[in-house]
Amino acid sequence: MSSRFGTFLYVPKESREVKSFELTHRSVVGLACVAIGICSLLLGLGAWRLAPVVGGAEPGLASENARLRAQVGRMEGQMASLGKSISGLMGREEELRIVADLPPVPREVQAVGVGGPGHPALETPDVSRDAGLNSRVATVNASVDALVRRSALLSESMSEVRKALAAKKERFSTTPSIWPASGFLSSTFSLHRRHPIFHDIRPHYGIDISARRGAPIVATAAGKVIYAGWENGHGNYVEIDHGHGVVTTYSHASRVLVHVGQKVERGDQVALIGSTGFSVAPHVHYEVHEHGKPVDPLKYIFPDAIAD
Repeated sequence: MSSRFGTFLYVPKESREVKSFELTHRSVVGLACVAIGICSLLLGLGAWRLAPVVGGAEPGLASENARLRAQVGRMEGQMASLGKSISGLMGREEELRIVADLPPVPREVQAVGVGGPGHPALETPDVSRDAGLNSRVATVNASVDALVRRSALLSESMSEVRKALAAKKERFSTTPSIWPASGFLSSTFSLHRRHPIFHDIRPHYGIDISARRGAPIVATAAGKVIYAGWENGHGNYVEIDHGHGVVTTYSHASRVLVHVGQKVERGDQVALIGSTGFSVAPHVHYEVHEHGKPVDPLKYIFPDAIAD
């Protein structure tokens, strides 16, 4: 059998000379081999770009995965550190709740920091073809979600503690707790005391503190002056409303130093020791009233809290 398939004639445009070449079996096989080789090369390049190679990913993706793994590793370390910090703050928060006289946070509420399947924040999209890397990213995402919820719980609890402590501080600042003057206790609270001027038995709804004329009389707690002036029997007289139903009064002053509506703090001077009104010697007659009822001031005064 002849190896020739046929003869082809070729006429160039620039020349009238006709050229010819024969298509043989060998030339056909050669062309086929070249075509197959080109196709194989193209398919190989496509497979290199589109399909995983040894190691689980193409070179570019493998480099990106390595970078992601490094970032995830750093985030895992940060999450662990933040978790320890928040746990420490929660321990401190328990102590502050005791100081603020608040009940502990219920266990079921504390469990808010534990994530669960199906939580919206835990639905993490795949970031890589690497299943292990995707799993680590999902774990970090869950940790972030738990830390956010734990920090929100801690913030809410600390806000409650802050308000409770502020209320306690305000209540303490408005509670009469010091002596109204430096001197000595010359008469105590009594429901049956002989009056030094009228010599009859009548209640003594306060305490008397004797001191040098002109010595300062101070407010025993923060409050608002609701009376400042002359009062029959009491002479120069000051009355302070401390809120919470507590009122204090200061009688027999030689001079009043405050005016109605003025706000005072514990220790502020409100008057000077004198002997005005029904009095036989320089002193301050000091009373404490709870919801309109006089009580013994000594139950409020700290033993060593003496005004300077």
